[in-house]
Amino acid sequence: MRISPGALVVLFLEDFAKENKSIKKGVNYFKWQKKRYDAEEIAYSIVGMTLSRLVRDGYIRLELKKGLFGKKVVITRLKSIPNEYGVITRGINSMQPYKEVELHSALFLSFPVSPFPAAFLGSYIIQEELKDANILKLREDPEIVLEKERTKAIFETFKMQDVELWKVIKKETDKAFNLVRGKKGWVLYSPLDMLENKNKKKKGTDEMNEKHKKSKNKE
Repeated sequence: MRISPGALVVLFLEDFAKENKSIKKGVNYFKWQKKRYDAEEIAYSIVGMTLSRLVRDGYIRLELKKGLFGKKVVITRLKSIPNEYGVITRGINSMQPYKEVELHSALFLSFPVSPFPAAFLGSYIIQEELKDANILKLREDPEIVLEKERTKAIFETFKMQDVELWKVIKKETDKAFNLVRGKKGWVLYSPLDMLENKNKKKKGTDEMNEKHKKSKNKE
């Protein structure tokens, strides 16, 4: 089973965030987790682990640029991103290749709509990627533990190589969360999920209308 960089963070919260006992600012995702961990640190790590792997593997380019209200990060997709990099890459994958886009505009498309998006990002990854998985078994799998250590090392190197870039990436992540802050539904969904569902309904309606039109023509 291939585990995305974001899912690795969710599986090993203790490796990516400090304990936070606050009900609002701390999270845990499974009943066996006795401690709560800082939601913002977890969210930043999910984004950072994913972006650092995408950069290392040649799928995207990140650049720090001057904006009207300070510095911003722009992202350029260089090629199609496989599903194994996780659900939060869907927004990036929807971008035109070789076109610069502000990072928060790409991220928010695949972030969950909720009152606390940072806290529910992990829940969304579980819903979309780990729904039927045996979580405890995955945590004990030597190959997954090794993959976590390798990806974490890539992430830590990425942060150290450009401290300012990482600082602005976190600000871009916050902007993306502000864009999806809203009422949570029974099932977590992202803006991209909403758009795809709308297009599916439209396609279904168009197909029904076409069949009805053909039926009338035969008469």
